[in-house]
Amino acid sequence: MKNILNRSDRQIATLDIEASALGFGSYPIEVGIALVRGPSQVIGTGTQFIRPTKAWLKSGLWSPTSEAVHGISLEEIKQQGHPVEDVCDWLNAVLGTKTVVATDAPRYDQDWLDTLFAAAGRKQQFTLYDFEVLTTSFSADQHRQLGHLLRRTPAPHRAGPDALRLAANLMEAHWGHPPRTGPLMPLPGSEKA
Repeated sequence: MKNILNRSDRQIATLDIEASALGFGSYPIEVGIALVRGPSQVIGTGTQFIRPTKAWLKSGLWSPTSEAVHGISLEEIKQQGHPVEDVCDWLNAVLGTKTVVATDAPRYDQDWLDTLFAAAGRKQQFTLYDFEVLTTSFSADQHRQLGHLLRRTPAPHRAGPDALRLAANLMEAHWGHPPRTGPLMPLPGSEKA
């Protein structure tokens, strides 16, 4: 995937997931993506709450410590979350098969995507990569700049803002100027973008 940021045949997206806890028995509660379309285009962002399934509520793990970090309550996702099928369909529609999707926590985020797609009975159409795959062609100066930008903007621990933080800082280090951002296609009937 050398020079992936310069290819015109692929979109680039960053993804982040907030979960009920860390470790076995946890489940995804919020997913966020930031879609990079090019240097003159807006980085599209989207976030969706995920309504827990009955099985997750019955046997899944909910951590008060994790809730304190992301600030999302169980009641909030029960009331405002979207069905797992709708969230999977949204992710597949926005990301498709030609988007290089990266995360800074691939082990955790892929486990939660597996949990999400299995619960929905859907097939994940995109491949999740480690964020570092997007920086393989960076110069030493670009790597230093990216590190500086990421340290300057701490992770907010919410899926959409975390995905945007990665994408915006990556593209600023790559392009040399901050990118513009805007909303992505929301779920049908969703008030959140």
